Amino acid sequence: MIQRIQSLFLLQVIILLTFMVFFPISELISTSTEIVYKFGFTGIKAETEINAAFSIAPYSILVALCLLIAVLTLFLFKKRMLQIRLTIFNIVLLVGLQGLAFYYTNAAGNELDASYSFTILFVAPIVSAILSFLALRGISKDEALIRSLNRLR
Repeated sequence: MIQRIQSLFLLQVIILLTFMVFFPISELISTSTEIVYKFGFTGIKAETEINAAFSIAPYSILVALCLLIAVLTLFLFKKRMLQIRLTIFNIVLLVGLQGLAFYYTNAAGNELDASYSFTILFVAPIVSAILSFLALRGISKDEALIRSLNRLR
């Protein structure tokens, strides 16, 4: 399983999405009160508060779903057609995740009257989508190889 290049790409996707669970993707600094808010998996919350200032359940669900699909895809190496479908679906979800992350950051910035800056993890969904595409190419090549071997029999 791990000797295939697409497995390494999918493993990198899993690592990036796991980082998105534990680290914030943007910071918002309120211009009037100088409170720093962090946008992460659990919500948009101030550094000094425990409760989230904004609930971002769709974002959290989408990150968890993308992570679950990537893990599932990694272990479905014997069912290549299902692996291809799940990878395509995950690419679409990752692009949507990027848009949702920008939307929540922008909306919270307007609501809190805050300026925002993105961390390096903000581009993780796009990088994950690119890595998923590279994994998709590898899976497709494996499927084409298996089909060509079946013709020779």
